[in-house]
Amino acid sequence: MEQTTSFARRAATAAFISLLIATLFLLIGYAASFFFLVFGGITFAVVISGLSHFVSQKTSLSYGLSVGLVVLLLVALIGGTIWALAPTVSQQVDQLAQSLPQSVSRLKTTLGQSEWGQRVLDGIPEQPGQLLSSGGPGKGVLSQVTGMVSSTLGGLVNILIVLITGIYLASNPGAYRKGFTRLFNPSYRDRLLGVMDQCYDTLKNWFISRSITMVVVGVVTGIGLALLGVPFAIVLGILAGVLNFIPNLGPYIALAPALLVAFPQGLNQVLYVFILYMGVQSLEGYVLTPLLDKRFVSMPPALLLFGQVLLGILVGLVGVLFASPLIAVLLVIVDELYVKDRLEKQKGGNSSSS
Repeated sequence: MEQTTSFARRAATAAFISLLIATLFLLIGYAASFFFLVFGGITFAVVISGLSHFVSQKTSLSYGLSVGLVVLLLVALIGGTIWALAPTVSQQVDQLAQSLPQSVSRLKTTLGQSEWGQRVLDGIPEQPGQLLSSGGPGKGVLSQVTGMVSSTLGGLVNILIVLITGIYLASNPGAYRKGFTRLFNPSYRDRLLGVMDQCYDTLKNWFISRSITMVVVGVVTGIGLALLGVPFAIVLGILAGVLNFIPNLGPYIALAPALLVAFPQGLNQVLYVFILYMGVQSLEGYVLTPLLDKRFVSMPPALLLFGQVLLGILVGLVGVLFASPLIAVLLVIVDELYVKDRLEKQKGGNSSSS
């Protein structure tokens, strides 16, 4: 009788967890924008809070004043960087935008000169510029411009929401933490606060690790491209560093424009650029990341890749961007609340009863 009851409880628990996971994916699919806006705000709040605690520990300032100082310093740092690099970066971006179509055209011409290259071109669907829609001349242009403006404004509004949410959460994190735990049984609130602290540490360590790798990859790539004499080295280096925010996939996205820029300089230059990028990624993957994982946060690479693919299918680019920190937090939650609090306690109970 006891075995039957125990089996029924385990089956009910498994069914509940499966239903919870399915509900989570449905919520991600139907309310992806809201979900990732909230998670983005929480991530930004962790960054501000971590920096504020550091400033508060090193100075005599209160936490609230430290938050204000950190926000002002971040604004000054970002504004100063933009002011210092804007002329050079803007010029190189304009030149890059003009150079890439020419490089693509030259690549098509080169491929068309060989039989296998022509087969490659034949396999690429032509996407003629649909500037003129069936609604009449000019309406296609108007719809495209309207769509671009709408997407740009939507992206800026989302970024603004994330920043404001992060500042609000970081200004008084204790109130939000206690308010959330009040939804649960009082006997379990201290445990939830401990898990939330671990999630906070994980997100903070993830951000530190990712920031270091982005800076190292961007600087090394930019210097390497400059030494090779590749045009637009600054922009391509910044692009490599920023896209390194996306583990596994970002470096290969950054490689494509670099190869196109190097193509007019000859196939040897293309090979050198390819070797440079692969060398930087090897340095990051086999040296830098393992060292940072020991110090900060570690995630199974295969699990991260599967998560990126799954979230990319469900919600698109935003899912790929936030897959890494989201999986890091989910690993903590599953390990603490399911593995330790459920499975290991059951095992301990079974051992003691036997």
